[in-house]
Amino acid sequence: MDETISNRRIIIPLWGLFKSGGTRVLSQIGSGLFARHYNVMFIVCDDDSDPYYPIKAPIIYVDYKGNTSNNRNSKSIKPAVRLKALIAAVNNMASTNDIILANYYATSFVAYLSKVKNQFYYIQAYEAWYHGNGLRDVFFNTCVKLSYELPLVKIVNADIYKHYKNIRAKYVIPPGLDLKNYYPKENNWDGKRPFVIGCIGRKEEWKGSGDVAKAVEILLMEKANIHFKVAFNEVDCSNYELVHPDGDNNLADYYRSVDVLVAPGTIQLGAIHYPVIEAMACNTFVITTGYYPANEENSYIVPVHSPEKIADSIKYIMNNYQEALDKASKAQEVIQQFDWDNIVDSFIDVFEKEIRK
Repeated sequence: MDETISNRRIIIPLWGLFKSGGTRVLSQIGSGLFARHYNVMFIVCDDDSDPYYPIKAPIIYVDYKGNTSNNRNSKSIKPAVRLKALIAAVNNMASTNDIILANYYATSFVAYLSKVKNQFYYIQAYEAWYHGNGLRDVFFNTCVKLSYELPLVKIVNADIYKHYKNIRAKYVIPPGLDLKNYYPKENNWDGKRPFVIGCIGRKEEWKGSGDVAKAVEILLMEKANIHFKVAFNEVDCSNYELVHPDGDNNLADYYRSVDVLVAPGTIQLGAIHYPVIEAMACNTFVITTGYYPANEENSYIVPVHSPEKIADSIKYIMNNYQEALDKASKAQEVIQQFDWDNIVDSFIDVFEKEIRK
């Protein structure tokens, strides 16, 4: 390990310890950097709970004034006060830190207004969309768009975002997967038991759960030998099993319990969609509308808002099982790029390249 690298100090401000995918990714990146001898500190306000995702690095809690807090405070801190507190806390530590890494529009302003010299912004989606026309929505979208204009070193998680709308990013680093947890199962459908269709149930229309439910209804009407297994949230379907796979281990088991995972989102196609890469890693067949790295060689691609095409693809897989096995094998090859060791190495390369300019 380069002695210079091992002495780097990095601050990662968190808006909250949420269950969101963005928090999971940042937790993994920070923990991975800490394991590589970076001196990493997560900073979050003291009204938060324990981390939902494991963080293997120090977590510094701060009170509403930005002072280090040893005790949690159950009283909620308002957004404007939270922003001010995080900025104050970061600047109190700025002289002894080399890097600040944000991954949310609010914490990007913390990074920009900090005195830390090397400021990075990891953008994992284009957030300024689909939020209605209310005053609060307009304010949110305006803040998000402004965050993309800040003079931070921008890293995006897929090529689609490098020059997407007002994002101008310098680097592309995909999110990672714990491939020791999301390991491949043996595909062993024999044509006799019901073919298990998986879907991550979400209330947001753009995530396409409703289209999967409609496809299943088509198959049920045709008396297809199927079983519909939905994770997390209810869907509008006459017959399905609802499960709640809490935590990464249980989520990986869920993907291995289904024969095909259908992920038909309708926006930002070409971006990373975690159900796609998680299912691929588990050797589960994937039907999607085209999220990276899915393509015709390793998955089944359908148009958006097309329950009939989803149903046709499921029937095709059931009738052409060997082809599906071949595609799953190719998916196993491409999924290796998402191993967390590779992702952390990429962040280190970017940090060092920018610092040594």
